[in-house]
Amino acid sequence: MGRIALINNKGGVGKTTTATHLADGFVRKGRNALLVDLDAQASASLSLGCEREDLEPSIATCLYEEISAEKVIRRPPGSDVDLITGSSRLQNADVRLAGELGRERILQEVLKEVDSQYDHVILDCPPSLSLIPINAIVASDWLIVPVEPHYLALEGVGSMLDTVESIKKKIGDSARLLGIVVTRADFRAKATKQAIEMLRREHGDTIFDTVVRGNVRVSEASSYGTTVFNHSPNSTGAEAYHKLTKEVLNRLNQ
Repeated sequence: MGRIALINNKGGVGKTTTATHLADGFVRKGRNALLVDLDAQASASLSLGCEREDLEPSIATCLYEEISAEKVIRRPPGSDVDLITGSSRLQNADVRLAGELGRERILQEVLKEVDSQYDHVILDCPPSLSLIPINAIVASDWLIVPVEPHYLALEGVGSMLDTVESIKKKIGDSARLLGIVVTRADFRAKATKQAIEMLRREHGDTIFDTVVRGNVRVSEASSYGTTVFNHSPNSTGAEAYHKLTKEVLNRLNQ
């Protein structure tokens, strides 16, 4: 049970892909799951078959206009996951919400309305630690950090986690790190294995056992507006995300 935010202040680490596949994976395990797309680029929404011109009403509607989350939930064409779309209106969230009292907890209040309907709420965050990701951290019970196994990417993980802890202490938040997941691993590169070993030495048991390799079927699935579970269910990408879903559920003691 609970809300899980996928965060990383770097882009291109497989965060949205992991968010959509975890949400879909939960549904395939018989759970009720809601995916909330918090990115102005709306990549999660588009990758599940939503059209760009049809993204509104979105999570921005709830944040800016105090519209109930229940009224903007939809079922995207490419999955059985319930979805609240992202939209370009999120681009100016820092400005729009700056003067709001308790602005770091607006998303938390929005999601309270639908908590009872879902076993899991997955929050796909933009690649930053601006006000929207801060709202997601505050609103969540658990955090998952996707990271690519490259030295430059790994160097930023520790500092980002330190920043997240500072945010949590300042606001009085209790979200816990569920784990760090290695994504887009290319074992043809010699440095990949070394980078993963370094990550495990640095962060220990917080690293998920499942390593998601770079997989063309996963990329194809997004371009077709669905998940790899539908597009290529027997692929190594589908197998990896099935394993990760199971591992996440085990960490949640479910």
